[in-house]
Amino acid sequence: MSLIWVMGYIYTALGFSIGGVIAWALRVVQRKIDTIYSICAGLILGLLSFEVAPEAINLGNWLTFIVGFVIGVILFKVTHKALKNLFGTFKGKDNFSLQTGILLFLSISFHNLPIGIVIGSNQESSFEMTLLQTILLHNIPEGIIVFTPLFIAGLGLWTWLFLSLIVAIPVGFGAYIGNSMGIGDPMFWSFSISLAVGTIYMITIQEIIMESIKDFSKVLIIALISFGCIGGFLFLT
Repeated sequence: MSLIWVMGYIYTALGFSIGGVIAWALRVVQRKIDTIYSICAGLILGLLSFEVAPEAINLGNWLTFIVGFVIGVILFKVTHKALKNLFGTFKGKDNFSLQTGILLFLSISFHNLPIGIVIGSNQESSFEMTLLQTILLHNIPEGIIVFTPLFIAGLGLWTWLFLSLIVAIPVGFGAYIGNSMGIGDPMFWSFSISLAVGTIYMITIQEIIMESIKDFSKVLIIALISFGCIGGFLFLT
């Protein structure tokens, strides 16, 4: 049996951990956290718009994308309310950062499962490598986005190691399932990825951009520049 599920796990964990290292390096400029949040927001919105959303539409259609997206928004609202109740007794920036990091981590972990199934279902080695390289590259900014608020909340390098290993499990598991079946349902993948897109869009806009713009008027400008940069990067690669 192909070891694509092992490779999927390794590439995901590696990309995510690299993003964590970059976030750790940026911790020394926490006074500029709103700038960092703006850059991260642009990166994640660019990834969703230029890579993940088109992938979901190609696997299914516009209907599956819209339905999945809307359910993702609803899922965000429910999860956000639950976390707000959980952390409601704590105040300050650390609480906001911790809640944002957890929401992003959960959403990214969920959307990694159908991506893993897609990888495992494609048996051509050349196509597999292209998918694996894409996963590595797009997990770097995702790692930055997740770990930046978590490091600001006071979590350390053990958190980086633990979450990097955990977030890759759905990819490895999904790839194992996809490889074992040899086939899959693209409509299910489309719906699942679209659901994650809707959730992460809401987190990025409501939890990062809308919160940061209260203290930093140039959030939208920096986010747009970052959005364009990741779009150009994905286009060239």
